[in-house]
Amino acid sequence: RSVFDARLAARLDWHCRTHVPEYAATLREARTLLARETVDAAQLAPFLVRGEAWWAEVLAELEPDARVLLAGLTNEQIDELRQAFARGERESRKEFADGSAAEQDAARVKRMEKRLQRWFGRLTPTQRERIAAWSAELSPTTEAWLAQRTRWQGALLEALQVRADDAAFAARIAPLFAPQQAHWPPAYRDGVARNRVLTLALLADVFNLAPAAQRQHLDRELDALAAQFESLACAAPARLSAALGR
Repeated sequence: RSVFDARLAARLDWHCRTHVPEYAATLREARTLLARETVDAAQLAPFLVRGEAWWAEVLAELEPDARVLLAGLTNEQIDELRQAFARGERESRKEFADGSAAEQDAARVKRMEKRLQRWFGRLTPTQRERIAAWSAELSPTTEAWLAQRTRWQGALLEALQVRADDAAFAARIAPLFAPQQAHWPPAYRDGVARNRVLTLALLADVFNLAPAAQRQHLDRELDALAAQFESLACAAPARLSAALGR
């Protein structure tokens, strides 16, 4: 616990000084872009690329901490981790893979509607039709996603078996905190890329179909989130930790 708390404070401080101000600036940039009457997927794509780059940086920054903390796990804790992975697999499969194709499609549409409603408020029938059309076009990637996650978890559990050997453990852990796309089967990689294009097109279309009240709702959400990040960017690590519910 003491090691975790000290390393968490250091990482929050790093995050506060680096990414958090960038989050606020990016939201302000998005706000400016979305003041236009229409946008297209190509204009939204750079925001996704930026977010993915941030995620990769966070993983790289966390790797040394994770290596130290994981090396200190007891055998009992590793057993608990293995059980948690198995439980997560069952829960994810129930949420994303169980049921008929029609049931999975309906659930996917519902999840996307819920996500978009946070930003736009109540969706129009035309927007909901567009979401349904998007879902029907998607390449099936759920099984491959679950398989890749299981592969990663298995590799982590295997690495933990050599945690007493610092050099061997470091060599096993470092690749697990690097981008994983290189380990994806070609069909899965292609499916993810296709779905990415379809989803960016969906987001552009939902915005272009948005009436004035939805755009005002979106503006308020973007402004509020940007202001929240701006207030965190100058926070001391302890305050930032409290704000994030840590």
